[in-house]
Amino acid sequence: MKLFNKTQAIFLLLVCLGLSTLIASVLVYWLNGVPPLKIVSLWQYGKLWEAIFSSTSNTEIMISAFTALGIGFVASLALPLLALVKLNSTPKQTLHGDARFATERDIRQSKSVTWGDDNGKGIVIGKYKGKLLRYVQPDFVSLGAGSRSGKGAAVVIANLMLWLGSAIILDLKQECYNITSRYRQKVLGNKIFLFNPFDEKSHGMNPLVYVDLSHSKGLSDLLGIAEIFYNTDSTTGAEKHFNTAAQSLFVAYVSALWYFLTYQPGQLRTFNIKPLFSIGTALDVYYQVTVDDIIEALAEALVDAPSPTTCPESIVHVVQGAHDKLKSFSLLGDDVKGSVTGTFEKELRLFTLPNVRKATDKNDFDFRQLRREKMTVYLGVLPEDVKIAPVILNLFFNCALKVNLSENPDFDPSLKLNALFLMDEFPSIGRISYVKDAAGYIAGYKLQLLTIFQDLSQLNDIYGLNGTKTLIANHSCKINFSLSEQEHAEKISNELGFTSPKWKSTSKTIGGKTQRGESEKDEKRPLMLAQELKLLPVDDEVILLKGEHPIYCKKAYYFNDDFFMDKLIALSPTLQAVKATLGQGEFPTKDDLALTLSRHELEAHVNF
Repeated sequence: MKLFNKTQAIFLLLVCLGLSTLIASVLVYWLNGVPPLKIVSLWQYGKLWEAIFSSTSNTEIMISAFTALGIGFVASLALPLLALVKLNSTPKQTLHGDARFATERDIRQSKSVTWGDDNGKGIVIGKYKGKLLRYVQPDFVSLGAGSRSGKGAAVVIANLMLWLGSAIILDLKQECYNITSRYRQKVLGNKIFLFNPFDEKSHGMNPLVYVDLSHSKGLSDLLGIAEIFYNTDSTTGAEKHFNTAAQSLFVAYVSALWYFLTYQPGQLRTFNIKPLFSIGTALDVYYQVTVDDIIEALAEALVDAPSPTTCPESIVHVVQGAHDKLKSFSLLGDDVKGSVTGTFEKELRLFTLPNVRKATDKNDFDFRQLRREKMTVYLGVLPEDVKIAPVILNLFFNCALKVNLSENPDFDPSLKLNALFLMDEFPSIGRISYVKDAAGYIAGYKLQLLTIFQDLSQLNDIYGLNGTKTLIANHSCKINFSLSEQEHAEKISNELGFTSPKWKSTSKTIGGKTQRGESEKDEKRPLMLAQELKLLPVDDEVILLKGEHPIYCKKAYYFNDDFFMDKLIALSPTLQAVKATLGQGEFPTKDDLALTLSRHELEAHVNF
């Protein structure tokens, strides 16, 4: 049997004491012969205590007062008894379910969200009755929303203005950088970086910075990068065969470059290769030096191995591996070799572009510092470059996640900050196995993911049906705007659950005389139909939470909320001038904001 906790017991005791004295203050009149109707006009609460404590009270009146108290106390016990019965009663079962949206009380008691709390913690997921809702659990958050549904203005911008830790953002139009970078720099104290490898104005990100082939994990880290370019995990047949061969070739050339750079820099001068450990330089070796010359140079190093100056014992396996892989490649037939080189070159062709080469030859920010110091990295590829950018996008995020999953904050107190990966247009990144397979432990590394996509079919194309199911299941908080795809809408409708409204039917039989009959049954109805989710009002959203009632609420737009706009206005002379002309409840227009952005007033001050 369930019992009251200490707080509940004390509360009920106080209520019972108050109720018993109230009942007794009425009964004492009746016990002394006052008619019930007259009690209404004569009743005074203090008469009970006067009858007990007054020296003028006779014994009979005092006894009646104590009797009234006893009766009142016994009567008041009905309250805790009813509460105890209610506590242990089994709720009535409905035939199809009793799904409902969260009430204000549910939200206040929620362990997953906070409401109106401005402590800076959590991911902004919406607005309920004018106050912000934040998801405060460490799990993944997803946003399913059709195109032009306001996901940037309602979720992305809002979070970038309030997230206190570090952040990495997929910013395909650079709107996030243009609007929030100065605020994050000046007010939130973040170092700001913009990585757009297709433009001259870009900070650098060299993925090979995170590969140290003198370390026992070096080859494993290098193979992880090779897998990003040449996927063997989700391919089969000839594609997998040639991807495996291209991986081997990539590892061989990068390993050879690292060896020459570290132990035989004179060899690079002989080959006329600049001494820089980058993918672009590895391609220089591939295009400018014959494979036989590289094999010969590596073979000479192995002759004297191990040698403390030219080939230490700890790296013999690296040199030997590069030599053997290149030797095997050189012995292939022309047709097979052509297929391997075609696969190899296709995935790396972006690194031959001048701007991409420049941006990936240098390294201005270090993913290893993401949880040690406040930093925000905007991956700001512009729309005209998106079609050729998937390899870069995938490399960037896989690298960022892998690097941060290699250091556990439980064993390193310097990893004190939380980092948010805010991935708008998530499908454009391509396959990220960590998001699907490592969700169970990523949160323990102080990493939180907010993935944004338009519909499930985008994810199915990348992860397959089963992979998408696993991926979506890993998100404990799911925000949904108006949905455009029927399959997605039906899935969310099913997840919201079903209600059991009563349905009455009337039957009438005519056979000599008229007979009427009524029957009542439970009707099965989704809390929201798929078409209702597709027709969701433009300002509304539905949030699904693991283990709690879903929330129907408003979007947290930044542009019509003083809480957000005042932060931007404080940084912009243009917006300050506009604000001076506006009345209460009025906000700068879209044109006002566009003028501000054209003047770069909200952009961070950085050097490229």
